[in-house]
Amino acid sequence: MTHLFFTNLPAAWVLWLVIAPAVIVLAGFAYRLRGRNRTTRRATTVLRVLLLALTIFLCLGPALRNDRVTTEAAPLAFLLDDSASMSSSDSADGITRQQLLSELLAGPFGEKLSNAYDLSAWRFEQRLAATASNGGELQAAGQESAPGDALLALLAEYRGRRVPEIVLFSDGRSTSGAPLSEVTDRLRDEGVKVHVVAFGSATEAPDFVLERIQTPDLVLAGDVALFSLRLRASGSQLPTQAIVRLLDEGGNEIGDRILVDHPDENGLNLVLPAILQEPGERNLVAEVLPAPGETALENNRISLALTVKEVQVRVLLVEGGPRWEYRYLKDRLIRAERDISLQCWLAEADRNFPQEHSRDVPSLLQLPVDSAELLDNFDLIILGDADPTRLTPDPLDGQRFVASLAEFVEKGGGLLMLAGPKYNPSAYIGSPLEDLLPVIIGREDAVPSQKYLPLPPDIQRPHSVVLFDADPNKNLELWTTSAPLWWYAPVERLRPGAQAWLVNRGIENRFGPHVIAASIYAPEGWVGWIGTDETWRWRFPGGEKYVDRFWRSAIRHLAMTRLRGDHGRLRLDLDRTEVELGAFLQVEARLLDDSFQPIISEEGVPLFLDSSGRTAMLHPVPEQPGIYRGQLRAASVGQARVFMTTDGNVDSEVIASARYNVHLSSREMANTTQDEAALVTLAGRTGGQLVAVENSADLLDTLDGKNRVTRVTSSAVHNLEAWPFLALFLILAAAEWLLRKRMNLS
Repeated sequence: MTHLFFTNLPAAWVLWLVIAPAVIVLAGFAYRLRGRNRTTRRATTVLRVLLLALTIFLCLGPALRNDRVTTEAAPLAFLLDDSASMSSSDSADGITRQQLLSELLAGPFGEKLSNAYDLSAWRFEQRLAATASNGGELQAAGQESAPGDALLALLAEYRGRRVPEIVLFSDGRSTSGAPLSEVTDRLRDEGVKVHVVAFGSATEAPDFVLERIQTPDLVLAGDVALFSLRLRASGSQLPTQAIVRLLDEGGNEIGDRILVDHPDENGLNLVLPAILQEPGERNLVAEVLPAPGETALENNRISLALTVKEVQVRVLLVEGGPRWEYRYLKDRLIRAERDISLQCWLAEADRNFPQEHSRDVPSLLQLPVDSAELLDNFDLIILGDADPTRLTPDPLDGQRFVASLAEFVEKGGGLLMLAGPKYNPSAYIGSPLEDLLPVIIGREDAVPSQKYLPLPPDIQRPHSVVLFDADPNKNLELWTTSAPLWWYAPVERLRPGAQAWLVNRGIENRFGPHVIAASIYAPEGWVGWIGTDETWRWRFPGGEKYVDRFWRSAIRHLAMTRLRGDHGRLRLDLDRTEVELGAFLQVEARLLDDSFQPIISEEGVPLFLDSSGRTAMLHPVPEQPGIYRGQLRAASVGQARVFMTTDGNVDSEVIASARYNVHLSSREMANTTQDEAALVTLAGRTGGQLVAVENSADLLDTLDGKNRVTRVTSSAVHNLEAWPFLALFLILAAAEWLLRKRMNLS
């Protein structure tokens, strides 16, 4: 395309208000006519106008510019919500918003806009990031949603360029950043149109949400596995009762259903029990039956992956004399030969007395006092009311045994201190065992001998050892109807990090009720404390089964580190087992060889993830041989398992593993309804169009791609040839002169 332009062109007002009138005046009145021949006068005026106009034309510097012009598609930007709320479903078929969005972008809708526009795509959660326009990179995993900040960031991306029209795909709900209401006026002032494809419903449907509180990843065969859950309810027209059940891999119900009355958004805690007999890897499901009209069903179920192991706990029971507690406990443990292998050491027994034991192990001939011997033969040691200086005829054996017992705990063994009126705990104050206890002994005065009921300190969340019924209120009723006890050794308080099993609510000090039983993980094995020697008095409604369950649960809980495998030598720990999607888990591995010496690897050790085989490296911790640490990002919702292998190959034998559960951001998922008011305001004030996702095709009538962009790709300037204009000037000047002479003009 060729254009005429002027290099010396003045301002338009100068040209039309000064120069043009001057030319007309000069042409009309520069000369006086003799006679009244109007035709002659007009002819001379025209010639003078042309002559002066040509002169001015040449003075303005005329030139030719040849432009190469192309027509391009107008720019259009997709702004895609990639926060966790897009993983929710608004229909009974379970299709998530993210799936609908991906299908929309990959289908005819996205294809037509891609062909009609210069299309760019951006995803956002807390931050803005470029992404594929077909939605293939969306994960719906963002822990927060900031559509206002995303729109402002998009403006910044196009600073200095033409800002495209924007199509926002979102429910409009903001959990961080600038509210959409504040951003709308800024977009309007910039002249940016924002069209909206709205997801979700503005009316909140009834919704049950089942959440995990505490679930085991390892259960011993025949034990009662307790799954602590929380049920939340939100929305309109909620039922007065919800039903929660536990399913096995085949969809069959396990145990009794739990009925939850009047569920609400604050949440109600519940416990699902299950007795699992068959060893192996299990994948159970906890499920709340949907409410009438409920559409978001993906949060009604929780996968509960765990391992069921059939092992015997190897127990050493060390006692001074044959008190009642020893007799009842010894008989109880010997009867449990499927689950427990017991060896006893009664320090005050005659030398010829055959120490009592389970049928599958021999009688002890001497007390093992070496830590290596304890680690090789036992998982849990119960230390009763025994004088440490009289455990054997050699007084030094007591010191060696106590020191070895502390080392046994430090290397993953379990310890239960069973109080007595003579020596335990008084004889162990100042010993290596004192700092391992879950209680601080202090200088509490002896309590008067009177009846009391040991009760769980937290009625709604009792420790698993003292949980006999899934209903916390029924569990408390069992404890309140048990036979009372008379004696216990008072301690000052719980040690930080410990958890009480039972307390005496009738007597308190400045730290609260007196602690009767508790446990702590310190530093590598579990240590328990039972401050009474009268559990033999316990009688519950229904006979001995609850006392048996208490001791079975207590022993297995305290021996758990050893029961996980390799007797505590190889261990994989996570800083938490519940993590939000997208967050990082801190992982620590402890690796010891058969002699309990650290395994050293300067390069670190690889960590694998069950579902993907992804590898994360755990690096050695300086000055802590055998300890390796690293982190792993929680990339997908649900239960996951991380593991290490013998040689660092994903297909080799697993030597240590740990499970964790990934859930959606609680803040992001607190309200997943559509923010209709914000979206209506955004589209209306910026001149855009708002459509629901199911009516997204209506937007194609507005975004038809006809508003194309014309762009000059190249330009060349050529000066005009001078001689034609000079010849024209001479012709006009000569014609005007001849006419003036002929008409005798002055």
